[in-house]
Amino acid sequence: MWEYTRRICLRRPIFSKDGELENLTFIKALRFRSLRFKFVILLLFFSVLTVASIFGIMRKVLMQMEETLIANRLVADINYIEDLIGSGDWNIKSDAIYRGDTPIGDGTEAMANFRPFLEHERKTGTFSYVFIKRNGEGLGYVEGTATQKGYRQGHYLRVAGSTKDPNGQSIVGTYIDKQVADALDEKGFYEGEANVAGGMIYCRYNALRDKDGNIVGAIVVGRNISELQRHVREIVRMMSIGMTAAILLLGGILFLSANRWISMINKIVNYLKIIEEGSIPDEPLVSRSRDEMGMLVTEINHMVDSLREKEILRRNSEIDQLTGLANRFGLNRHFEEVFEDCYKNGSPLAVGIMDIDFFKPFNDNYGHRAGDECIAMLAGILKDVERKTKAFCARFGGDEFLIVCNGLGRDALEAIAKEIKDRVLEKRVPHAYSQVSDIVTLSQGYCCGVPTQYKKLNDYIYMADSAMYEVKKSTKNNFKLAEMPDAFRPNLSGRDGGRSCCPQCPWPQSQ
Repeated sequence: MWEYTRRICLRRPIFSKDGELENLTFIKALRFRSLRFKFVILLLFFSVLTVASIFGIMRKVLMQMEETLIANRLVADINYIEDLIGSGDWNIKSDAIYRGDTPIGDGTEAMANFRPFLEHERKTGTFSYVFIKRNGEGLGYVEGTATQKGYRQGHYLRVAGSTKDPNGQSIVGTYIDKQVADALDEKGFYEGEANVAGGMIYCRYNALRDKDGNIVGAIVVGRNISELQRHVREIVRMMSIGMTAAILLLGGILFLSANRWISMINKIVNYLKIIEEGSIPDEPLVSRSRDEMGMLVTEINHMVDSLREKEILRRNSEIDQLTGLANRFGLNRHFEEVFEDCYKNGSPLAVGIMDIDFFKPFNDNYGHRAGDECIAMLAGILKDVERKTKAFCARFGGDEFLIVCNGLGRDALEAIAKEIKDRVLEKRVPHAYSQVSDIVTLSQGYCCGVPTQYKKLNDYIYMADSAMYEVKKSTKNNFKLAEMPDAFRPNLSGRDGGRSCCPQCPWPQSQ
């Protein structure tokens, strides 16, 4: 199917010049029990893989998002504390750090400006500090305590802030970690976890620069990690719900779209199976889409239209225009089908031949129009027989008709012959030129036997014609049933040869 869809996408024909599919074997490959069931299984399989992949990607994205949100929140806190401190450039005066003309501190409790930091902590719950940059002489290693790890001192001295140590003492006048100090000198900021005043805090350090761009100090804000993560994860959770809803919506749209394709493919498969079985669908396929599937449906409809036109021509070529029964072409095609079926199943096959007694005098004296009406009358009777018994009737030529019955026993065959005879007599068509009756009569001959690979239609016709000739030689207006001999050898000299068709034949040919 996908090969044919690909051909359409590439504007390549999938049908031959005669309108036939180039290869109908691809239909057999589509004979599965439930295409939709297989699609659902594949969809579930790929959905699990997709969800697992999306989960991994989302987890990584959400972790990055969480870090970004935390960083943005801390940057906002830094901007807020700077606004609370005042305006102007950062600068150093008398070994102390200033914001414009507002003193912040020099590392001693006496000069430390705690007011803006305490206000900031009260409003946001975030601690904050300002550092002044020193030369780093005489710095060493600070031993850890029960609540705080030890660290190597860096050359940034705390001059003011909001947080106190576990004993309630201000930590103004202490140095920061050397790793943080080096990062400030190199990158101008540092972000990460820190053990401040006995608790794990997530911090953001920004370097403070004077109007010439020189680093004169640093500012830090920090929040309790668990509280910050709880706040950020609530935001992430809401975003996750939104992303999940979007994924489910997208999955639903994809499922509906794929289900539309699957339903259309099922229709196409069933449609083509009808064609493969030798029938032509009555209604065309309908597709509202204008994609490759719509193009495929259009191509198939064109092919079916071509096949339908060919079927009409074929039927017209196999139908006798006067009677509406099959002609010899239709007879040959039908006989090949039923012969093959009976040969495989070992069921009997019967062929009957009949013609109107003294039809030439009837036609010569009553006229060709009356002759045609007489032939049409007999054809109407045979059509009724076809509907009742599922036999196949054909006009063999002139006033001769042929009937093919498969799977019927001798009694059923005799009942058909008797019904045809009685129905003709019931019509009471006048025939003053007949030598057996004053109305139209009919002679019939039948041959019945199980087909073998050496027997053909002409063999059955030969035997049935011989039986009918026996009727015509005797009483006319009657029928005779004969069985096909196993060792059959037709008498090619026909009715005039005077020999039996085979040594065992019970119907000798008369002179």
